[in-house]
Amino acid sequence: MKTIKSYLFSIVLFALFAFTSCQDEITDIELPNDQETLVPNSALVNLMSSTATLDGSTDDFLDNASCFSVDLPVTVLVSDITIVIETEEDLQELEALLNNVSVDEDALDFIFPITIIFNDYNQVVIANSEALHTFIEECASNGSDTDNISCADFVYPISFSVFNSGFNLVDTITIENDQALYVFLNTLEEDDNALIVSLNFPVSIAYTNGDVIAVNTNEELAEAIENAEQYCQDDNDNCIEDEVALNLVECPWEVYLYTNNDLENLDGPLQFTFSNDGNVLIEGVLENPYTTTWSLDLTDVGLVLHIESLYYYEAQLGNWLVVACESENISLEYIAVDGTGMFLEQNCNPDFNCSITDISDILQECPWDFSDATGNYDNYQLIFNANGELLISEGMATSAIGGAWSLSSTDQGVFITLSDLTAFQNDLGGEWLIVECDDDRLELVKGNQSLVLEQDCENDDDLVFNCFGVFELVACIGPNLEAEFNLSADTIGLIDCQYSFTPSFHVTQLDAEANTNAIVDTESYWAATSEIYLRIEAESGNFEIYSIFLNTTECNYFECFESFDAILETCYTDAAVLYEFNLPLAFSNCIPTADEVTYHITQSDADAAMNAIINPENYQTAELNSFIYTRVEINGEVEIFLIQLLVNNCSAGNCTEGDVDGILTECLWHITSYNGSDNLSDYNFNFEDTTGGVVIYNDTITIDANWSTSQPNDLVVIEFSNVAGPNIQAINGSWYVVECTAAQLVLHNINDSNNEIVLDRTCE
Repeated sequence: MKTIKSYLFSIVLFALFAFTSCQDEITDIELPNDQETLVPNSALVNLMSSTATLDGSTDDFLDNASCFSVDLPVTVLVSDITIVIETEEDLQELEALLNNVSVDEDALDFIFPITIIFNDYNQVVIANSEALHTFIEECASNGSDTDNISCADFVYPISFSVFNSGFNLVDTITIENDQALYVFLNTLEEDDNALIVSLNFPVSIAYTNGDVIAVNTNEELAEAIENAEQYCQDDNDNCIEDEVALNLVECPWEVYLYTNNDLENLDGPLQFTFSNDGNVLIEGVLENPYTTTWSLDLTDVGLVLHIESLYYYEAQLGNWLVVACESENISLEYIAVDGTGMFLEQNCNPDFNCSITDISDILQECPWDFSDATGNYDNYQLIFNANGELLISEGMATSAIGGAWSLSSTDQGVFITLSDLTAFQNDLGGEWLIVECDDDRLELVKGNQSLVLEQDCENDDDLVFNCFGVFELVACIGPNLEAEFNLSADTIGLIDCQYSFTPSFHVTQLDAEANTNAIVDTESYWAATSEIYLRIEAESGNFEIYSIFLNTTECNYFECFESFDAILETCYTDAAVLYEFNLPLAFSNCIPTADEVTYHITQSDADAAMNAIINPENYQTAELNSFIYTRVEINGEVEIFLIQLLVNNCSAGNCTEGDVDGILTECLWHITSYNGSDNLSDYNFNFEDTTGGVVIYNDTITIDANWSTSQPNDLVVIEFSNVAGPNIQAINGSWYVVECTAAQLVLHNINDSNNEIVLDRTCE
């Protein structure tokens, strides 16, 4: 498909010599007879024109149209890889590559503009894929018959003698290629002058099978072109070695033979059954069936089927050229003797719905779940690769058990063989007969074993996209009727999804689809009630768009602070000492949501945001009952909250450390109240007096924890550690014994006197 320069000089020559007055330069010769001249629109001229027509089918894998070809050079994208096709050889290499790899036909695109050349060598520049598709549809609607004769070619150069009406030789026209010949022959039909043209013989015709013949008359030329098809190289390019081999072993074959090109009298049927191990069972040739070997080889003449011992009319026939192949029949020609051929017609078991080719295809489509009804393989999958490699994966594991797989066909049916397994060889290895077949389910048997395979085509992209859906986020309305949203929060699944993906947030759907103008500050995105778009892109490059609805609502920002009855307590033994309080403990569950929190001794200081307590974590006072003013600012709004500071007499009824140790180890104890709740009342405590251990248990759980006591001042301290269980872990830490009787202890947390435990004893 090289660009061929237009040779239109013949028209110019006709015009010059038809009206020339320079007769001194014209040679007077005898007029050619009718058998030597070319008559416009005659059968011979039409045959020659069809031979010179541009064959648009040579690049059909590119343009899907046989009535035109794409001018070279041209640039294409194949699965996002840029390929420049400059020569016919480049074109053939690309076609061979695409025939041997699995590429979606939609993955091949042109880089426009391109030029297309029609069968008559007219050219059109194509600007985009829509324009190209229009021409492809026109080509399809007009049919593929372009009168092109592709099995024969002229051997150039050839020449024509041109005479005028006075039978004088005007000129000799030399033609160098098909385009020049096509234009010249069409000019004959259009010329109004009385010109006479004859072809100068001998002329050579080359056939696509490599033969070249010489012709010496118009009659011989017409016959050579008309008979070209029978001398052509049969188009067996589609007969790929691996596919033919797989097809041969799929089912038994009925075989018919002929000799001396006598296709009317076929001998057969014989029965051939090809096996995957290289053996073929032949029935019908000799009195008894016999087995020999077979092989396929790609040779200089094409794909050759070798049958070691095939007896036919007492001759042993070995090598057969594959000249045509389809899924259900194959045509062969015997290489050593002309005129001997063989037809193979597939004879599969009609009760079996899936051919070996179909099974091979569906096995490689997706992973397969499999089961032998024992549950041993519930977490495993079979993966059949095209190179015969078998992987058995477990769950989401990246490593897998290795092995090999193959298919074979006998008169019993289709077998799948699993071999060389690095695990499960004794159980899964061997030949399995496929007894039931569907496009997503197979049932296999091996002896008394059975195996069910079910296709699992959910790919990695599906796993990613299934993490997400339509989301709604609600936030408290703030200034300018906007609210602050954390788009990457746990609520929309970005943290929960375990698969690899790239997220981005966009204000418009168009931006999301084009992956442009992504929102930058996703953790603090201010917006009014609106809809934004989440783009999730998988590692493959595929993506999905999800809607996120942002809704604002009126909120009481200070609700958390208002819910507390903020009181901090401590104990005293001597009224002359200073008592220490950790002020932030009063609102510890609320402060993270506030913009600023400060503590003040007077309300006026709090209102004016003045004289804030410098170290509120270690605030000291000598007063037994006082108040601190807490100034809280959220979104520019301010509220003042009180904290009451109480210094209590916590003598605990004169209990000593020894008293507490004694009563705790006498009987079982349980928590009747934790901050006023009975949520922990089902737990029992068994305090051990020697090991420092405490067994905490209920009907469903047993916890081995630790306890100890100390008495740094007038108060006894009980410390719990290693308490690990639902809810009960809250008792870890140090507790003052603020009330003490033989049957009950009241404990306050050292760091937060609002936390209270009431322990009651039971000695049953």
